[in-house]
Amino acid sequence: MKVLVFGPSGSGKTYVAGSLQKAGINAFDDSDIPGLSNWYDRNGRKVAEPKTAEDAVINHYSFLWSRKVMALFLARQEDVYIFGGSGNVHRVFDLFDKVYFLKIDPGLQLRRLQSPGRQTPDMDKNEQGVMIWGDWFEQLAIEHHIPFINADQTPDQIFQLIRNKP
Repeated sequence: MKVLVFGPSGSGKTYVAGSLQKAGINAFDDSDIPGLSNWYDRNGRKVAEPKTAEDAVINHYSFLWSRKVMALFLARQEDVYIFGGSGNVHRVFDLFDKVYFLKIDPGLQLRRLQSPGRQTPDMDKNEQGVMIWGDWFEQLAIEHHIPFINADQTPDQIFQLIRNKP
C-alpha cells in the first residue's frame, strides 16, 4: 500500500515521518526522496532555494514535486508512507492507494511555527509575522474528497488511522 499524507507547514508531517521511521515503518518525509522537490520561478526554471519566505513570495517562486521522480520512487516500494506537500501535490494523488490531509488547528499551527526548534524558521515568517504556507491545501483536500486526519494526535495514533482506514 502506498499512502500520501499532505498538509500545511507546521502540521507535523516531518515529525510524524521521523517518528514512524524510528519505529521501523517505511515512512518518508518528502525531503528524504532525492530529486523530488525543487524551487521554480514563474517561467518553470529551477532556482536556488530562497533564503526566506519573503524571497519566495517576492520572486514568485513555487516549491514543486517531480511526478516522474515520485513514480519511480513508489515503483521501488511495496508499503510506504510519504509525508509532505508541494504546490503541485494534487498531480501525484493518483500514484497512491490512499491520500490524507493532515488538518491542524490554526492556534496549534502558529505555536509550532514559532517553536525555537523549527528547522527552517526563515521560511515560516515574513515582515508581517508568521507566514502560513499551504492554507489552500485544505480547500484542495475538500475538492478532491480527501479524508482529514487531526494533526494534534501522536504519530502512533496517526499511523493507526492511515494504516487502517479503507
